[in-house]
Formats: sequence, C-alpha cells, structure tokens
Amino acid sequence: MTNNLVESDSRVIVEEMAALLAVHKLVPFFGAGISRQHLGLAAAELAREMAKEINAAPETLLADLADIYSEKQGEAAFVEFLSRKLVVTNLDERKTPSHRLLVSLMQNVLYTTNQDNLFELVAGKYGRHYRPIITVDDLSESTPGEPLLIKFHGDISVPESLVFGRKSYQRRIDEQDHPLDIRLKSDLLGKRLMFLGYSLNDENVAKIFATVARIYKGTLPPSYLVAFDDDPRLMEAAQKYQVKVVVPSLLFPDAENNAAAFERFMQLLCDETRRRQIQNGSKDIFSLGTFNPHIVTDYEVRSIESIIHNEPFSVAIDAFRSTFDLARAPEYLEQEITELFVKLVSLADPQMPDQMASITAALFNFRISSIAAVSATAAVMAACNRRPLVRGFDNLMLISPELPKGFMPVAAAAAVALLNKRDETITDSFRRSADLWFRQYEQVPEEFKIQVLAAIQATWHGVHASRSPIHRSFPTLSANVDFHDILGDIQAKLPRRLLPPTD
Repeated sequence: MTNNLVESDSRVIVEEMAALLAVHKLVPFFGAGISRQHLGLAAAELAREMAKEINAAPETLLADLADIYSEKQGEAAFVEFLSRKLVVTNLDERKTPSHRLLVSLMQNVLYTTNQDNLFELVAGKYGRHYRPIITVDDLSESTPGEPLLIKFHGDISVPESLVFGRKSYQRRIDEQDHPLDIRLKSDLLGKRLMFLGYSLNDENVAKIFATVARIYKGTLPPSYLVAFDDDPRLMEAAQKYQVKVVVPSLLFPDAENNAAAFERFMQLLCDETRRRQIQNGSKDIFSLGTFNPHIVTDYEVRSIESIIHNEPFSVAIDAFRSTFDLARAPEYLEQEITELFVKLVSLADPQMPDQMASITAALFNFRISSIAAVSATAAVMAACNRRPLVRGFDNLMLISPELPKGFMPVAAAAAVALLNKRDETITDSFRRSADLWFRQYEQVPEEFKIQVLAAIQATWHGVHASRSPIHRSFPTLSANVDFHDILGDIQAKLPRRLLPPTD
C-alpha cells in the first residue's frame, strides 16, 4: 500500500473515530505503551528486570515470569516489585502527552489494562477526576454519569484483582461472568472500542482481543486500534478480530520516532473530536437540556397540602420545592397547587430575608400556566408590603419564567387588589419595589390597562401621587426590556460546556 493510500484510509478512519468520540460512542481502551515515556519501561523492559531479580532466562515471557516470581518470592514480594516499577509518586507532566490527550477527549468511561497510576494523576492534575473501578463494590458505589476509569486487569492497591501472570489470566478467563466483563459488554451495546498503546510485543493485546471476543461469542464489536508500529502480525491479529488499524508512523512518516507519530495522531484525533463536539452544541452551567419533566400526582399534592398546614415554614418550603421545582402539573391540579403556593407565601415572615429569598426561589422554579403565574407572582408581591424598607440595592428579584413578557405590571396590579382585599395599607416598602414592577405599564395588553392604571393610582395616591410611574420618567434601557430579556443576556454570558453523555 502506498503512503498516499495509507494516509487517505487513515484520515477516513480518523473522521469515523472523531464522530463517535464526539457523541461518547467510542470507548478508549489503553495499554502500557502510553506509560512507557514516564515509567521508562514497557512489557519487554519489565520482563528483563523481573527475570534479573529471580535469575530467570531473559527470553522468558512476562506472563510466565510473573508466575515464577510469585512462586519464588511470594505474592507480597511480587506486588511490592510492581509497586516499585509502576506506582508514580512524582508526576512529570512533560512525560505524559498521551495521557493528557486522552483526558482532552473528554470521555466519561475509559478502560485500561495498566496497573500504574499515571492516568489518575494526570486527570486529577487537570481537575477531571475519574473514579477507579477495580472491584464490583467500586461499580456499585459509582453514580450515573460519574467519570469512570475501569482497570480491566486490576490495580496494585487491590492485589487479589491483579491479572498479570498466566495463572491469574487463566482464572480471569475461566470466570465467565466477571463484573468488569459484564460492564464492558454493557458499555459496548451500541458503542465501539478504541485500543491505544498496544503492540504485539505487549502480550495484553492478544489477551484483550480474546477476552472481548469471548464476551461477544467470537466477534468483537466494530473497533479501532492505534498501533505503535507497522507489524504484520499485529495487522493479522486485527484482521482476525475485524479491528480497523491506524499506524501513526505511516500517517506521519516525517515524525522523529513512533512515539512522536503517535502523539501527532492523538492531537489530530483530539482536534477533529473537538470540532465535532462544538458542532454538536454546548450548554451553560444552568442548562438542563432535554428531559422528561416530573409530573406531580394528586397523592403528592395531598401530601404537600398536609405538610403546609401542619409543619413550620422551613419544612413546608423544602417539601414544596422538592416536589414542585421544575415539575409539571396536570391541568386539573394546577389551581390547587397554585393555592398551596399562595398559602406557603402567607406562612413566610416578610421580616426574614432568608424566608423571602426561599419563596422567590420557589417562584422561579414553579412551572405553571401564565394565568397561574400572575396569581403566584402577585402573592409574593403582596407579601413584600410587610418587608422592611430596603435602602440602596434590593437583591430580592421576583422572577417567574412562566410570566409572559410584559406582564409584570399585570401581576403588580393583582397584588394591589390583594392588599385592598385584606385592607392592608400600602407601605413605602411596597412602593419602592412597585417602581420596578409597574415600569412599562403602557405596554401591557389593552385588556389589562384599566386595571393597571387603577392599581398605580391606588399605590401612589395623595402625597405620593407625584412619585407615581405615570408622573415620572425612567431611564429607558430599550423599547421593551423586561426580565426575559435580561435573563437571556445573562445566560448568554454564562460559562459554556460541551454537551456531556446522557447515560
């Protein structure tokens, strides 16, 4: 195959891989090769050092050496040997380019046969913490969506989990329903594998191919292998298991060595993946994305009604919010739920800033119809009549996303009607907030203008009339700016994040 054909085929594969990585459907599975630069050794070097310590023939395979070492020196000594060689205490970031590039791909689940701790150190250094999965307990303690590093052949911190020698590998093969095999099979339903850092000099690659093929009863899911070298035996093994191979040294023939070519390939893959991730969209820190909203039942409404009528405000507000925040209500229950909110507002002490803040937070997350939103907002506005007068900046923001644009004066008029019904004298505290609520009163729908004008006159009557919005001019932000516009502007300025996996 000519270099031009190799480059053309490889770039097509890169595009396939990047498209899968961008939607979290390609699972990285990395081996010892990517740790060689930092550890100063890979399988061949480790075998030589192990053979030297136990006076074994240097040509002995690593898997056999591990068993001989354990038999001669004991399991504890073998684990201690691996700790000396594989556990890093002082991270040199300059020697972990492949680990950094793996972290940069932003995948939520990764597999490794490595028993070193380099990936954990690198990920932690960059604030991207992965939970190491070694035992079934680790799996059970993990939470949905939590980034996971699945250590497929165990970890030195759990000696009994290690798969290193021929005997331990055979035990693993014989265990047909090993928890990590089950997890791998689950992860690959609809996904693919990307093998990194393996060569035929690394005995693990054949073991991994065989293990995954066994799990899938003979055939691997469509997978990819990024190889360090162009080894015909590796190509033969990959073809046997229907794995597409990319050889970076062929793609970048001008690279200084295989490791440099591998790093250039990973950078190319990262570039293509990020480009697609950006095309797929991003979210701000408050985005919830598409989700199936919680729909409240009549039984839940009954429970919250009981709590509101029988428990103190602190309990009632928590119960209300944990049930109704961002929830949707069947139409036949909406009026009843809105009345519960109004009752909850009546329990709050307007003299207590924290209680009013919790009420406004509940209002912000209350998903109701526009008509109900007017009633709910009016109830909170009316409660503000008994607040202490705030001098300077007032941080109590009354925002209901369900209140239609331009309807703040309508809700304020409803609040004035509530106060009149209760025979409450309108206070300076209410008037100060109402300055904001009634702005742009001229732009309310025609059918509400009479009520809004009457409410303004009732709020600023007598000696207060000259301070009425009708007789005052306010700085104009734009022709028709309200909190929906302000909220949209704020959200546009929030930090952005790429879309995470949804599983």
